[in-house]
Amino acid sequence: MNIRKNVLICEADTRQRELICQSLGGEGLNLIVTENMYQAFHQIEHITIDMLIVPLKAERIEGLTLLDAATRLHPDVGVIFITAPNVLETDIGIKAMLAHEGTYFVYKPLNPVHLKALLQKSLKNQRLTYENKQLRSQIDEKEGLCRLTGNSPQLIQIREMITQIAPTKATVMIYGARGTGKELVARAIHHRSLRQGNLIAFNCATLNENLAESELFGHERGAFSGAYNQRKGRFELAHGGTLFLDEVSQLSLANQARLLRVLEEREFERVGGDKTIQVNVRIVCATNNDLEAACSKGEFLHDLYDRLNVVSVHLPTLQERVEDIPLLVNDFLEEFSRENRKVLRTLTPEAVRTLMKYNWPGNVRELKNCVEGLVVMSTEELLQQEDLPERILNAASEINGGITSVPTLHTADTRNNSPSRLNVEVGMSLEDINREVLRATLAYTGNNKVKAAKILDISRRTIQRKVKEYGLCDE
Repeated sequence: MNIRKNVLICEADTRQRELICQSLGGEGLNLIVTENMYQAFHQIEHITIDMLIVPLKAERIEGLTLLDAATRLHPDVGVIFITAPNVLETDIGIKAMLAHEGTYFVYKPLNPVHLKALLQKSLKNQRLTYENKQLRSQIDEKEGLCRLTGNSPQLIQIREMITQIAPTKATVMIYGARGTGKELVARAIHHRSLRQGNLIAFNCATLNENLAESELFGHERGAFSGAYNQRKGRFELAHGGTLFLDEVSQLSLANQARLLRVLEEREFERVGGDKTIQVNVRIVCATNNDLEAACSKGEFLHDLYDRLNVVSVHLPTLQERVEDIPLLVNDFLEEFSRENRKVLRTLTPEAVRTLMKYNWPGNVRELKNCVEGLVVMSTEELLQQEDLPERILNAASEINGGITSVPTLHTADTRNNSPSRLNVEVGMSLEDINREVLRATLAYTGNNKVKAAKILDISRRTIQRKVKEYGLCDE
């Protein structure tokens, strides 16, 4: 079903408005007619505008001003300016030509046939532009590069490496801790490669030796108990494409030897079979272990290590690229708000700073799960620091020694008129010092926990928790 395009017409001259409407009346368009800037602004704010038809400059109407307002809310809007030919040589005409890529001009006196043809051309180009953007977006998402979010030097270097090595035939080893995005990198390498086959993934740590052999190389019917039918393995499924072996260090030595043979001979036999199957597969591996150390211990074959480690990509932990956290948070907020059909959630700057203080042992995966939980459980559009998980608030507080700073307090305690001085002595434990700082700050603020939290640069929830933990409730 075709969706009717919304065409906003802004024209003060009654005869000109009528002529435009008569020209476009039979085109299946939703014509929105306005007489002045105020009416046009109102429509732009409340309706999605696909096309704007407006004088470039006329009494009570500034075409460029309307275009600027429209593109702010509807970036893909097209525009047809009504003007005299000689106006294009003036400053305003040049500004109009440079203002927007979807700009067209129709000259006075208005020719209905010309206007209709120009509108059809504009809408067609607009559709093609939209389809091209969608296609580029799908390609980028498929390639995975757009999902490697971040502007840190490490991420920029990794994206450059992927672009360089993807078109080659070299095997790739991806090193990185859990949750750093090893499979994302593997997918980006595959989809930027020249290979026509599929990307097939296999986690080497999930199965024992015999089942892993069957998964990788397939089996014939009756090869073992439960093998009721012939089954193709991951190598056959990846023929012409890429096989991604995650946690490759977990393969048994026997399966490592079989893998080495496939890399060298480009052929194998299914379990229980004698037919040699030739394959053309590119191998991309990943591990969070030190393979050189594993080779030294006899846990990993030296020859296989040499064959797999032709090109190595080292992924940083999230803590090593902490400046990427705000960008990642925004991406995840948008993703999960859309998935859960919620209004787009946002985090306060204080909450983002707290996330940046946390060490993220689970890296990007842990951050992603955290943001998903925030979106799912949220009832407000603006998420506060207090909405963060308790473990993150606790860790952020501990990183800063429990209490982030020691305030200078000179005001009298509002309850007993005694100065709010810190009773800190040599030999006190860090916990006792934190308790004393919190007690003095609460005294300084008249037990106002909101003000105390602001002074100490911690959350109100942390204040409440520490008050209970330190037994300050009745003091």
